[in-house]
Order: sequence, then structure tokens, then C-alpha cells
Amino acid sequence: MSTNTESDTADAQPATTPDVESETESDSEIDTQPEPEVKTEAKLVSDPSVDTDTDTGGDGAAENDTEGETETESESEGEADDAAEVVTSPPQQFTAAIKGGAIKEFVSTLRAIVDEAKIRVGLDGIHTRAVDPANVAMYDVSLAAGAFESYDATEGVLGVNLERFEEVLKLAKKNDLVQLSFNTTSFKLVIHIDGVDFTMALIDPDSIRKEPEIPEMDLPISLTLEEAQISRGVKAADMVSDHIRFRCDEAEASVYIEAEGDTDNVSLELADDDLVALSAADGNALYSLDYVNDISKQFPKGTEITLTFGSDFPMMFEYEFSDGECDVLAMLAPRIQSD
Repeated sequence: MSTNTESDTADAQPATTPDVESETESDSEIDTQPEPEVKTEAKLVSDPSVDTDTDTGGDGAAENDTEGETETESESEGEADDAAEVVTSPPQQFTAAIKGGAIKEFVSTLRAIVDEAKIRVGLDGIHTRAVDPANVAMYDVSLAAGAFESYDATEGVLGVNLERFEEVLKLAKKNDLVQLSFNTTSFKLVIHIDGVDFTMALIDPDSIRKEPEIPEMDLPISLTLEEAQISRGVKAADMVSDHIRFRCDEAEASVYIEAEGDTDNVSLELADDDLVALSAADGNALYSLDYVNDISKQFPKGTEITLTFGSDFPMMFEYEFSDGECDVLAMLAPRIQSD
């Protein structure tokens, strides 16, 4: 029996993302020097609510060295911006079929930090980059065309209510075929799951926060390990604190997952037998346990995760799923402690 359900609730424009209010532990941006106060949370981007193309890692004074250099840099930046924003309109064609497990994992990964996102449809698959409202965690996720049972698309961008999309996908089992198509007349996403046709309203992409840039960083510590090891460390840390520290000792060729509470401490040592690979250097960084927990919950069972970090630098979490057809990069800003 076929059921046809149409959603109009998502037509409304989302409210402007509210500014995050400062708490006792105030926020500081990752591209500026942190204020010499108490423990602070670094931010991955300066102000994503402002749709400007700012070089977050550069020195603004350098732009005024000479008139000629300024003009050249402006032209280069303009060309780079044009390349980054090639397509801002919906695709003229998007029809795809994918197993329920794969598309549900794609959506739930993003849902760890955001409720809506721009999904960029391309010839080779779909791609999304999003940062959470507090500018602390970021995801960059690509689902290649090879992950789909069938895929036919032109380039374009769709504004998707991920919370609503995730609810619809609950109708699908892991191996159920989920058929997706974009209706260019109604500008809605049509989802077909086992006899059920669901027509979902999309969001104006311009009303969704701008996709963040990924800062270039030279992070000295890199380790690859099974997701279960990270889950053990996170679970142990959660018993004593709301923050988690990752520390590497180059001489011992070991990495430690640690947490300090008011009365109790916990430490998990990860050495040769626990690691798939390690590029060691001395260093440590503190992160919000809530964010690490939210990110680690998305790791597929048995997956190898690569962590990259440095002292008081963001941590990168990289892994794959869907037989390597989906690449995931999560980035988390550190907690900065002042003496």
C-alpha cells in the first residue's frame, strides 16, 4: 500500500542563529590570541553569521604592503572566492537511490552538531560542511556517488532541515532502498521508502549559516586506533570530569586519554598494542567532553579513527564508512587554559 505524505512545515525561514552568550568560561576565537583569563573555549571561525570572505589565518596589515600587491591579492582572493562559490542555485537534476543505512549515517553524523545544512550536490556525489552554533565543532562530510545504488545529478545546492530528514529516514531499515529526487517545480525533496512517498520542503540555502573554512594547521601528533579505544577513554573520563585531555609522550611512544575531577582522576594509556599507527611528539590539549562524546558516538563500530592534534590546537577526527565511499572529517576547538 502506498502512502503519500507532504511536509510544509519546513517552508518557514529559520530564525537567525543567536549569538552564543558568554558564560564563566568565555569563548575566544582560534585565529586570535586567547585572553589571559580562566579556561576558555577556542572557536573554529570568527563570525559565521556574517557572510564575508575573511582570511581567518592572516594578518590584515599585510594586505596594505603595496598598492600593486593589494590589487594582485584582491584579484587572487576574488578568483578563489568565485571558485569556492561556483554554484548557489538548486541542481537542475538530482535523482538517486541509496541503502537506508548509508544515508542515515550521513545525516546522523551532521546532526551531532547542527539541525540544518547546505548539501552540495555534484557530479561525483554530495558534500556538506557545517559548524555548530557555538563555533566549537565542525564537520566536513563527503558521500561519493559510489555509495549510491544509482546516482544522476547536476551541480547545485540544497538547504536541508536535517532534523526533519532524520525523522523521515527512520522509516527505512538498514538495507531498504531510499530513493531521493529533487522536484524542480515545487523545489521540494521527494523521498520514497518502501511504498511511502514523502515530499519534504527545503530551506533557502542563503538563510543557512555560511560554510566555514578549514584552517591550515601543522599538527605534530597523529594516531590511528579502533573506535572502541576512544569510546573507553570517553566513558572513563565522563565518570570524573566534563573535560578530556589527550596527551602524547614522544619518548614513551604513548598517548594518554586523561580527565581530572574535583576529587578523582582517570588516565587511559594507549601504547603500541592499542594503536594502528602513531606519529609521536610531546604535546597535550584539553577538549570539552560533551563535544568529544557527541562526535565519538557517530563512529561506526569497528572503524579505524585517525586523531591529529597538538598542544592547545584543534583536534581532527578522520574516518570512513560505506566501504570507503564516505569521508568524514570532524574538527574540535580546544579548551585554552591560562596560568
